[in-house]
Amino acid sequence: MHALAERIAEWLVSKSEHPFNQEEIRYGTEVFLGTAVQIALILSIAFLLGLLKETAYSFFAAAVYRRYSGGVHCGKYYRCTIISLVVFLFLAYLVHYIVMFSFIWVFSMTLLVSIGAIIFLVPVDDLKNPIVNQEKKERLKHRTALVLLGLFLMAIVAKILQDINMAYAILIGILWQTFTLTSWGQKFVSTLDQVFAYIEKLFIRKEGQNV
Repeated sequence: MHALAERIAEWLVSKSEHPFNQEEIRYGTEVFLGTAVQIALILSIAFLLGLLKETAYSFFAAAVYRRYSGGVHCGKYYRCTIISLVVFLFLAYLVHYIVMFSFIWVFSMTLLVSIGAIIFLVPVDDLKNPIVNQEKKERLKHRTALVLLGLFLMAIVAKILQDINMAYAILIGILWQTFTLTSWGQKFVSTLDQVFAYIEKLFIRKEGQNV
């Protein structure tokens, strides 16, 4: 992915009449390509398992919520993809069980914890690029609140239209992203990331011994 993004950035810069920072273009291209591959992989497997709708809406809710709330990052993109795949497929299965609970109860609980997250947690900084500007932090809080308002309205509309799985998938996506904003959630994701990093080292070591 990195090599492909580098070639695309190099080609774009060479074809442009204006000076551009090739490294910035490469980074943006790599993020775009990585995200596209991640979404395609997750939704493709969800489709094969008959969980496309639940996976798509929970992933969408968590992704747009994360856009302004921030959150923990994995060390490598493939680890993020694997963790996201496992998590959102699990959440999609879970939707079929939480529909047994009252919508009002699940909706209210999700609303309360997300309000708490906005007040006490948002935005969660990237350790490599911390947010120091207080005005920017407040702006991210407000935008997160607006995004959540839109998501909760979508869940209500889905419930009114009797699309129960969509309504609960949106709520469970919000709950997952809220969890990742907490110290427990960050530790959970970081632990999974470290597990995959350890497995990666074992494979590299084994390949080195076989050469």
